[in-house]
Amino acid sequence: MRSGLLALLTRGRALRTVWRVGKAGRTSYLAGTAHFFPYHFRDSLRGLVAGAGTVLLEGPLDAAAMARVVESGAARDDAQSLAGALDTDTVLKVNSEFGAPAPAFSIHPLYREIFGSDPGSQLCVAIQGLKPWMGFFRIWTHYLGEHGWTYRLDLDALQAASGLGRPVHFLETIDEQIAALEGVPLARILGFLGTVDWTEYRREYVRHFLAGSLDALAATARVFPSYCESVLDRRDPVLHERMSPHLERGNTIAFIGILHCPRIIDLLRADGYEVTPASGGAGPLSQSSGAA
Repeated sequence: MRSGLLALLTRGRALRTVWRVGKAGRTSYLAGTAHFFPYHFRDSLRGLVAGAGTVLLEGPLDAAAMARVVESGAARDDAQSLAGALDTDTVLKVNSEFGAPAPAFSIHPLYREIFGSDPGSQLCVAIQGLKPWMGFFRIWTHYLGEHGWTYRLDLDALQAASGLGRPVHFLETIDEQIAALEGVPLARILGFLGTVDWTEYRREYVRHFLAGSLDALAATARVFPSYCESVLDRRDPVLHERMSPHLERGNTIAFIGILHCPRIIDLLRADGYEVTPASGGAGPLSQSSGAA
């Protein structure tokens, strides 16, 4: 009762997108993350990290990596920018989402440089000179920030690992991640900006993520621009291959974007792992659950 009341009064929640991965007496965990979210899961993340010998994250989150993203997101000319591809109706729709002065919101300094802090009502002006994928994420991240999506699960996991002195390994380089974003089709970006009900989308996403409903979450996210071949289909096998040696040793917690989880779970089961939802959403790894 007390914990339920506390949850209502704070932004903390229990992470339910967690699976136990076991084989040959060795146990690890797979956790699906959201890159931005209106609630944090810090207690769950600390519990997972505290019992792990190794922490895996998708890619680097340091200043040098973020600077590389900024550099890569700049368009060479207006013809390559998102601003040049938007029709009048889409511009009006995007700007209508920011008709009132944007409230101040807190965002990690590494991401403020990339996504901007407060472009205001004429947000489309702020995407001049940005490639479509970068322009889209500036728009979308600002929109989420206005609605309190200021928490970063992957960043919180990294900070938990650093605070507990756990070794962290990245499954991809920043250049590999940028290459995936470069492959997001412009048509998907334009379709999402112009036709999708953003309010309904974010509400459904939150509801399914908090419930740990992987199938429903994937169904909701099919309209999102990065639900595409370059971001999911090409990367899932790579993430699976690179996390496999760590999972073989056990005592590992792997944090990956939630939409990678369906295929990676299938691949792990094909490898002979038993993959089951973690009891209670996210319990810590047992200290005796595998090789340290």
